[in-house]
Amino acid sequence: MKMLLQYLGRSETRQLGGGQVLSFAPNLARSRVFWNGELRDPLSFREAISALHEVVVGDLRFKRRDKGAYEQWKKQENERIQTLRRDLYSEAKKAEIAKIVQEPVPQGLEGEFRRMHSLYWTARRKWASELQRNDPELFRHLVPCDPVVTVAPDCVFFECFSKDESSYGCLYVDREAFGGQAEFGLGTTNVDYSLALYDHFQTLRTYHATRLLVDPSGFEVQVDGRSDYREEKIDLPPSWLRGFGQIQTAMAMPASRVRLSTETLYSIIAHLKRHREKAGPRSVRFKLRPGRPVVVVLDPWEIEIVDRSGLYGGPKEEEIKVWGRRRLLTLSRILPLADRIEVNLLGSGMPSIWTVTMGPMKMVLALSGWTTNDWTSSAAMDLMSATYEADAGTAARASNYLAEHHLATLSQLTTATGASTSTLLGSLHLLARQGQVIADPTTQAFRWRQVMPVALSEAVIGPDHPELLEGRQLFRANAAKVTREEVLAGGRRMIAASFGKTQCEGIVDPDFKFSKARCQCNYFSKNGLRGGPCRHLLALQLTLRPRPLGPTLASPASLH
Repeated sequence: MKMLLQYLGRSETRQLGGGQVLSFAPNLARSRVFWNGELRDPLSFREAISALHEVVVGDLRFKRRDKGAYEQWKKQENERIQTLRRDLYSEAKKAEIAKIVQEPVPQGLEGEFRRMHSLYWTARRKWASELQRNDPELFRHLVPCDPVVTVAPDCVFFECFSKDESSYGCLYVDREAFGGQAEFGLGTTNVDYSLALYDHFQTLRTYHATRLLVDPSGFEVQVDGRSDYREEKIDLPPSWLRGFGQIQTAMAMPASRVRLSTETLYSIIAHLKRHREKAGPRSVRFKLRPGRPVVVVLDPWEIEIVDRSGLYGGPKEEEIKVWGRRRLLTLSRILPLADRIEVNLLGSGMPSIWTVTMGPMKMVLALSGWTTNDWTSSAAMDLMSATYEADAGTAARASNYLAEHHLATLSQLTTATGASTSTLLGSLHLLARQGQVIADPTTQAFRWRQVMPVALSEAVIGPDHPELLEGRQLFRANAAKVTREEVLAGGRRMIAASFGKTQCEGIVDPDFKFSKARCQCNYFSKNGLRGGPCRHLLALQLTLRPRPLGPTLASPASLH
């Protein structure tokens, strides 16, 4: 999807009076968005924004071993004599330079340097443009997409996506983090970002007054003829846009909520830094038992870390495995600032959402099921939310309400739209996929955030998954024949059904999510529940949703 970016100047840190200003250049092609406020604790912000940088540049995909170094070593043996000759030549050259070192600097040297420097950067920008047109995949690896910044009534937050599209980071900076009066204009925009900006972050100090500025001046000056004005038309990868929608869908899904102490996360990160596993499994296991401390197990070492900061308050005992754990190293810098840590677990092999609270700042790190299973290639989120039917009218009313109020809880949206919870959730999932709404795990509410100035079309986000389409078709055809149904403790149900020759069964939670299941179809045999429910389980969910619960049985049925 083509996106117009217009920047006046560069994002940078500059000295102003007795302090410094961390200035972000916004995208002038979008609506006017700005922020100007003084940070109370620049050092904490420096560490948090640096952690977000690690998400931007993160790429942990498998890379084949490069044998070039070995080949180079063999060549070096044949080049020893040539190296010796070069060394002798270098010594002779140094001797000649020593003779002319006292000579005056040639006239026009600075001007020549600027001319050559301009020639270099012109060629580099031309190369980047050609690379973007002819090899967008390589361009995506070398140039991360600009972060998205949103100025909301209660906070300013920055969002970014990793290069391998498996990690999402969001840094919320509440109004309490700023002192005095702040000037602001609500909305969402892109900000100019470069790898050099990371070095600017490191210059922030507590002994300098520091202001965070999403620069409004670019919207007020005449930019024609300005040398620092840049206009770019980039082709955003559809996977990048789809990923934002998938992440927000995941954040709005029911999940097992776990609170961890800082010491527990530190123990996980410290062990991963000191040890490198040579064999699988490479998972982090959460052993959850109601009324007991959470136990985290690091495989394959079978190291158990007992979190004694509190007791698990979930409704049932379960064990959840997550992979791609080395992406947690991006949180290393903010651990000393952490007050509390919460993890939302959607299930084994499913995404996990880590929230680190640091006083008035909060860092959200959303990880896909495992590193190579990025957000955009997995259909699990679409399939897990398939039982929530979207309604165009409800989506429009929710969109209008959020656009006006910017932040709303589910109950407020239910009152505003007059829709049922199921229909409202389906409509919010649709808005999230279209890049219009963000689910905020730090406030348990929904925010208005347009990742693009317009809603993303189906051509960009892609059509519905085939299993989802087939599951709805089976439901409309009333193809599910329930052969067994038992009501278990805690409002769960044990259901078995047949679809012609295909048999399936599962345990359904009160929110109609399968905690355990099995099916005879090919999709389930390949993916299990990690890839989301198959068409038969989806049709069974849709069939069960309107049905009332019967009396609760004393003992649950077994499902292996």
